[in-house]
Amino acid sequence: MQGFVPTYLGGTSALSTQAVVGSPEIERDDVLIPASEDLVEGEIRVSILGSGLPWVTKAQAAGSVLVEVGNPELDVFVLDLGAGSLANFSGLRVPVTSLKNVFLTHLHADHIADYVTLMGSYVKAGRLDPVEVWGGGSDEPAMGLAAFVGLIEKALAWDLESMRGSIATSGAPATAYEVPFDRTEVIYERSGVTITSFPVIHVLNGAVGYRVDYAGQSVVFSGDTKPTMTLVEAAQGCDLLIHETFLPPKIFAELMSFPLEKAIFVVNEAHTPANAAGIVFDMVQPRMAAMWHCHVVDDYIDAVFEDVASTYSGPATLCQDLTVFNVTPGAVVARQAMVNPVQQATIGPSDNEYALDGKPHPNPAWWADAAIDWQSMLK
Repeated sequence: MQGFVPTYLGGTSALSTQAVVGSPEIERDDVLIPASEDLVEGEIRVSILGSGLPWVTKAQAAGSVLVEVGNPELDVFVLDLGAGSLANFSGLRVPVTSLKNVFLTHLHADHIADYVTLMGSYVKAGRLDPVEVWGGGSDEPAMGLAAFVGLIEKALAWDLESMRGSIATSGAPATAYEVPFDRTEVIYERSGVTITSFPVIHVLNGAVGYRVDYAGQSVVFSGDTKPTMTLVEAAQGCDLLIHETFLPPKIFAELMSFPLEKAIFVVNEAHTPANAAGIVFDMVQPRMAAMWHCHVVDDYIDAVFEDVASTYSGPATLCQDLTVFNVTPGAVVARQAMVNPVQQATIGPSDNEYALDGKPHPNPAWWADAAIDWQSMLK
């Protein structure tokens, strides 16, 4: 094969059969250094915040994709928020104040865990604007997006109350928009950006994927799904198709110490193995196919590419954390970003002014006797 070297072994290049498709209008560095490149008009930049699975590793956060567009508003959209993904977001130095548009494909824990971080901890980090959240409804309203958003708000009541009077809390509210889970529909049209949701097949009704269109470019994100015609139809003519891609069942069983029968069920019935992903890519013919939600483990990378190549001959990239795609009229370019692992949240412009809400709570009476007056002990 091509001698792929993943980033956890020191690789600096995207794991791609063809990292540059087309003729780039802009000369770009081989590695993206965060905050070193401005988006240009008509560009979509897609960064993989989480490429991995429910069992988070140091190399792979759980599922999340960041989409930035080059409109005057420099809109930012995040698709899923799996555990660990916001650490990679901070590393990219995109302003935390831009995190206002969240699109969830489904409510499995590995796709929503960092939503709690966004709505709690990132308010403390300077996120001032309320969040809008889109996601699938459900046959059972109690399991739909609106219920989820409301329950998380209740779960964070202690966190929010603890900030009263000392930290601005204008970024704490969220508005939920449930999207159809049985048909394809345009759900967002603002500032030149159109986002379409489409239903996918994943365990229960309520899972969806998304297509983002801007300035003639388009990116499609499958979320978790079996191969599904609604996706193939929605993805026609897209530039970048990010589709979940699992290891072959036998290898998945070996890596996870699962019985083969269990691995076959997980891979073939709830997800999409690489050879099936290749069939979907072949039906869609995107400019760039991206395999996502897959173990990136050195011994198994070749097997993924071999399986996808058995059914698809176009350019393909295996997503790692911080794989970045620049999508322009002339080209789709796949690279890796190199981030500072201790980068703190970047603050940018906001629609809201920094203002405290209410007064701090009075201290409980027992604190007076229990608190250690450490300052008086200093010499």
